[in-house]
Amino acid sequence: MQLIQTNLIFFLLIAFVLFFPGYFLLLAVLGKSQALSKIERFIFSFGLSIVSVDFIFFAYAKLNIHITRLSAVLGIGIFILVCYAIYRIRCHFELACPLGAARDSESNKEVDSGSESGMTIFNFSKNQIILVLLLIFAIFFIKTAYLSGTILPSATDLGHHMYWANWMAENGQLPTYEDMPDFIIGEHIIFGLFRIIGNLDFFSAFPPLLLLLINMLGILSVFLLVLRIFKEKIIAILSLLFLGALFAISSPQAKFVSGGVIGNILGNLFVPMAFYFYYRAFSAIGGSAYGGELKNKMSDNPLTSKIFLALAIFMTFGLFYTHHLTAFIFLFISALLVVIFLITNFRDIEKILPQIGKMFLSPCVLGTFFTGLLFFFFVFTPTYIQTSAVETAVGAPSKNTRAGLSINTLKNSLGEARIALGFLGILILAFHYKRKNLGYAIVVAWAIMLFIMSSQPSWLFINLPSDRIGNYLSYPLSILSAYSFFIVFKKFGNSFSANFIKISFALIIGFVFIGGMSDSTGFFKQKIESEKLLETFDASAYVVSATTPKDAVLKDHIYLTGDSWIKLFFMRGYKYPLSRGYLKRYEDTTKPREMCTLYMISNPASDDAKKCFADTGVNFIMLNPQFDSSQFKKLQNFDLVYNNKDIAVFHRK
Repeated sequence: MQLIQTNLIFFLLIAFVLFFPGYFLLLAVLGKSQALSKIERFIFSFGLSIVSVDFIFFAYAKLNIHITRLSAVLGIGIFILVCYAIYRIRCHFELACPLGAARDSESNKEVDSGSESGMTIFNFSKNQIILVLLLIFAIFFIKTAYLSGTILPSATDLGHHMYWANWMAENGQLPTYEDMPDFIIGEHIIFGLFRIIGNLDFFSAFPPLLLLLINMLGILSVFLLVLRIFKEKIIAILSLLFLGALFAISSPQAKFVSGGVIGNILGNLFVPMAFYFYYRAFSAIGGSAYGGELKNKMSDNPLTSKIFLALAIFMTFGLFYTHHLTAFIFLFISALLVVIFLITNFRDIEKILPQIGKMFLSPCVLGTFFTGLLFFFFVFTPTYIQTSAVETAVGAPSKNTRAGLSINTLKNSLGEARIALGFLGILILAFHYKRKNLGYAIVVAWAIMLFIMSSQPSWLFINLPSDRIGNYLSYPLSILSAYSFFIVFKKFGNSFSANFIKISFALIIGFVFIGGMSDSTGFFKQKIESEKLLETFDASAYVVSATTPKDAVLKDHIYLTGDSWIKLFFMRGYKYPLSRGYLKRYEDTTKPREMCTLYMISNPASDDAKKCFADTGVNFIMLNPQFDSSQFKKLQNFDLVYNNKDIAVFHRK
């Protein structure tokens, strides 16, 4: 019964925290307009909910409202009710008609509110629906099969993040992160709320399951973005194959889910959503920049487009509150997008710029923009907005890991065929007759900028981990791979040369399929380390009971399983207990580190270690007895107070 109750609470919280706020926000701003299909409303409601809930509790922080179960439920509930009230008021004044008609606020004339009137791009055939469902099932099956061996809370990053979520739950307020700008508040609010409202345990499956849900929604957001841009169902279906089913485990997919890389996973949901809303906003302008004539009948009406632009800005602010690396990358992609736009549309600039300016100067867009700025600078400013954080990201690469990835490294992480097909897609788009389409420009800018940032960061004078940036490439390259594969089979005729090309591409897709599936199987764990993890947790519970906040504890990160979760037992500060890191970290000449955590475990009898013990006050040490216990057993001032085959605890007299 307890298991059933916990699962019921989990699914109810998904609906209440992660779905209803975004759904009712869309209802308030778009009514039941056909500008969004039902599947689009469903998927985008989750992303909009996360951002909306974040802003609710930013306001709580400014107003010094304590976050309890009651206040959290009231805050989200009031937001939902206000959105619904706005919808009913707009319906009363005929501004949001149930059947999807809308009125232009300037002409007060009823206009077609549905882009792609009649939703023809969503009229899938029976076979196409079956194929989409099979691909989604394959994506979900592969990821869950992998997670079944990694679902236990042992990942280092997830442990760090859940500490802050637990801090939020225990203290009833948003964490300040102890002057550590690497953590962003948007990564932790929803997890803290699941604990506060539902009393769910972080030492359970719920954090990885939430990340799996967000990861799946990110893939489906790409599916919808591709469907809108290319207006070809097969390309959208192929994007599900290249992005979801193939390479379903390698970063940034299920491997990031099990590893608890929350910021990247949320960022890969917000980025395609933001691009989607920007694309829908500017599609109303028409013109050659958007693949159509001015006043294109297939465009969104002006009022709906302004709402889409406001939603795009809303998602952009949410991104900056969620993950600074993704936000930084998004800015660079957007800058290249503007350049491509100016180059490909210089003949129509005089027609297009006034229309864009008119959209930006609309009340809903300006209201969203200035409200975001108000929150950003005066209500709740992210911790990374400081000089030191900016200096860390900008400048010449400070170490080899930030100097750029080689082509071979990119091929190993992204798949050789996927890279080849992706760049072929860029070439096809460059010479395609719709090359001025804004959606095409988005995809090209997305891929090219990420490639430059990950392989040649010195060109842009950025100083960020190259492999982390390279992980983002899988999204645009999957879109371009799907597009290039479709064009070859769709546009070429039946000549001998055309058939030869098609056969070659069929072989390539077979190679991609085999490579993508073998990549996934290579990540499956052969042995679940549940016993070692439970021993770590049992030892942690013992040390907590045997110590007071005046005691200082040192643990070993190298050989202990799930050691980052130990801090959740103590909750005495993010850096408590102290931790010996990987040995290579102490040898990094570009970033000198303290050496005490190394000396006190590696050579506790040395003069350096004795000085460190005196300075830090460390009197309990947790380590793996198979590697580091012998040097302590030889010393008379250390007692073995806890021991099993995978973890030992020594007390210093």
